[in-house]
Amino acid sequence: MTDSPLLQGSIVALLTPMTPDEKIDFPAFERLVDLHVNAGTSAIVVASTTGEGPTLSIKEHVRLYRAAVLCSEGRIPVIAGVGSPSTQVACELAKEAANEQVDAILCLTPYYNRPNPAGLQRHFVAVAEATDTPVILYDVPQRTGVTLGESLIVELAAHPNIIGLKDATGDLRRAERLLHAVDVGFQIVSGDDSTAFALMAAGGAGVISVAANVAPSAVRAMCDALRRGDTRDAARIDDSLRPLYAFLVADTNPLPAKWLAHRIGWVNATLRLPLVIPPELARRLSANDALVACAALLGR
Repeated sequence: MTDSPLLQGSIVALLTPMTPDEKIDFPAFERLVDLHVNAGTSAIVVASTTGEGPTLSIKEHVRLYRAAVLCSEGRIPVIAGVGSPSTQVACELAKEAANEQVDAILCLTPYYNRPNPAGLQRHFVAVAEATDTPVILYDVPQRTGVTLGESLIVELAAHPNIIGLKDATGDLRRAERLLHAVDVGFQIVSGDDSTAFALMAAGGAGVISVAANVAPSAVRAMCDALRRGDTRDAARIDDSLRPLYAFLVADTNPLPAKWLAHRIGWVNATLRLPLVIPPELARRLSANDALVACAALLGR
């Protein structure tokens, strides 16, 4: 197992722009990829939770993988989200992603089914063995209803094709224990913006960030400061991002992120049902101080 540059620094969980009739807006998607290349984002994750992956068909997943790879032109690594409650579907998506020549696969714990540890182990091994493309585990129990146990993560970390973990639990003590328990080549990245600074300061490799959708340069600058050992500057940037972190959890992800990206002028505000931004939520978001804070961050 080797140290992976795919899991270093600021990685964006990329929004999926939609047209008003809920079709994928590929021109806007390509503009977002270019934006992150120019902002110095370390990698992009497509068709993940933030990218409304659960609402996308298999065909749409594949089209997003292809569009990301073609648009990136090797300028930025592409990580494909393959979340599914079905192991068979997750393996199919992994194979399709590999065919599109993505750089890695982000595999979500199977939601709704709530499998036991034996089922989780077999699920992730099946995905890891469906392709030679490196696999990243994704643990987000508040969204899926199931948690990857620490002993299972350590076991899966020994698989030659599993290279890391996106830990969105926000449990820093668990992350610190895992950092000491896994091989040095197995990378742990935060999946929770509000605790990303602390996890990276403890030895985590980076963050797969929602905030980077609307403040890409600021999130990158925080990660860069930590990687060069300047915790004071990183803490200062993290403090400046706090209002944005709070804003982004004002409702279910990715509603606030997409609404704010729309206000900035980067995407349409449309989400695919069952996700929707009702008028009362739009009014509440409009009154949020993070709008001012985000405007300042965009100048970084």
